[in-house]
Amino acid sequence: MPCSRVSIPNDPTALLRDLQIIAARETRPQPFVDVGSLPWHESDFSRHFLRTATRSSRYTQREVAFLARNGLLTPGHRILDLACGGGRHSIAMAKRGAVVTGIDLGPAAIDAARRRAKRAGVHVEWLHGDLRHLPFENVFHVVTFIFGCFTEMPRQDAEAVLQRISRSLRPGGALLLDVYAPVFFADLDGMQEWWVGGDFIAGRFPQLVLSEYFYYARNKTYARRDFICEAETGVVHAFGLSGQAYSLAELKRMLAAAGLTLTAAYGDWKGAPARRGSRLYVLLASKVENK
Repeated sequence: MPCSRVSIPNDPTALLRDLQIIAARETRPQPFVDVGSLPWHESDFSRHFLRTATRSSRYTQREVAFLARNGLLTPGHRILDLACGGGRHSIAMAKRGAVVTGIDLGPAAIDAARRRAKRAGVHVEWLHGDLRHLPFENVFHVVTFIFGCFTEMPRQDAEAVLQRISRSLRPGGALLLDVYAPVFFADLDGMQEWWVGGDFIAGRFPQLVLSEYFYYARNKTYARRDFICEAETGVVHAFGLSGQAYSLAELKRMLAAAGLTLTAAYGDWKGAPARRGSRLYVLLASKVENK
């Protein structure tokens, strides 16, 4: 049997120190207290995340087809694509004749979206910004928030985002929002994954990764931690993510408080009705018409 090469860390002392920090970590961290949020605004992280976490084109086709089936892809209509990432939905919608604006906090994501739109031969307005501070008033026929970060913020921020979305929509305009349900996060509680890789959110290098998941049913909060050890240097990178999950009834109330009426709730992108045990909610809501 051939021998495999084993990389010895350049600084074993640093590796030991970092591993001791991991060993002494909080065993049940409190979301939004012990665990913060991912550094979306940092160029390096934005680039690594875009490269390693972007979904394939089959998901895009599925989701854009859902938009079309529900009458949300009318040529000439203005669409705001929140947390647009590398532009996969924005570009696909623009190809169908929509007038699209895409916004994302990740600088590398917006740069990549611009390049991809140019290659695709479509025009999209790209904005580098925070969706919690949308500046629009009665502009868009449709707002999409797909595979975004709606649950990855405290409840008060999520409520403020819905208010901003409502202000951005024209009267009678529609919101498409997908949200992982509480049962999705509950199923992950206590899970630990150790794996060896060469490319993840800290960069491209030989690495050992520990990912951990936590869920707190009483208040429906969750947290994830990633510890990424560079095999050759011994340096450990730590990332954290906190979130707030919602029941369907809670989402309906939050939408109503923002002036949005829930018009349909699905449990998947195929159109199955949302149920108690659904792991995903795909929601359609409309802005209340002016009277």
